[in-house]
Amino acid sequence: MTIFSTMAQHIDVVSDSLHYASLSASHAVHGLGAADGAHASQIAGQASGDLIILAQNAAPAAPATGADFAERVKNVAQEEQLGWLSTIGRHFIGVFQQGGQVFTGFVTGIIPTLIVLMTAFYAVTEIVGEQRVHGLARAAGRIALTRYTVLPVMAMFFLTNPMAYTFGTFLEEKHKPAFYDSAVSFCHPITGLFPHANAGEYFVWGGVLVALQQLESSGKLPAGWHVNLAVWYFIVGVVVILIRGIVTEKITQIMARREGVKL
Repeated sequence: MTIFSTMAQHIDVVSDSLHYASLSASHAVHGLGAADGAHASQIAGQASGDLIILAQNAAPAAPATGADFAERVKNVAQEEQLGWLSTIGRHFIGVFQQGGQVFTGFVTGIIPTLIVLMTAFYAVTEIVGEQRVHGLARAAGRIALTRYTVLPVMAMFFLTNPMAYTFGTFLEEKHKPAFYDSAVSFCHPITGLFPHANAGEYFVWGGVLVALQQLESSGKLPAGWHVNLAVWYFIVGVVVILIRGIVTEKITQIMARREGVKL
């Protein structure tokens, strides 16, 4: 199919050249009738020169030999056959290039902020003192309402993931499974406001944040809307961990009675 299309292009060029040649010859004949022989020869010579220049400008660069022409046809065929493969490869690597751009945004944006936050809150923990923090944890673990809300939030805020689960040592054995369920369920909701609490899994909220900021910059969402979402993410997370803690505590009691284990 490619050979025929190439030959058709050459035929079109030859046809155009013949058309212009006939026009030039016609002008030359009219010139012979209107002027003397010398002037007619000058007109014919000028028309012939114009025809040569036209053919040189219009005709594409043709291969010098038959082997060159065959090689050219072969290259065109290969480009047509491999076009879809190059398109797939270009889009495949484009996905990773886009991921690299997002990572670059993290390196120049949130990661330095995250490091400063972690340093600051570790310093606050040291200034307040571990004994005071542990005493507050014991007080929060006495009733279910604070045991599955205040205590997990404190644990994730001060100790971060995964050290936050050590706050379970201040609770009775029957309350430890429920506390773990509450704390582990709060790993992601807290990252919207306090990303230092779970820096290793910040990409979960970070991916949502990048999309929200793009929508805000394009005007599809009001400016600062991602902050409102982060606040609601935190509030809903607290409600969810309270429900999970109470339900898991009841399940633990049922399983302990069924197995005859005293907690």
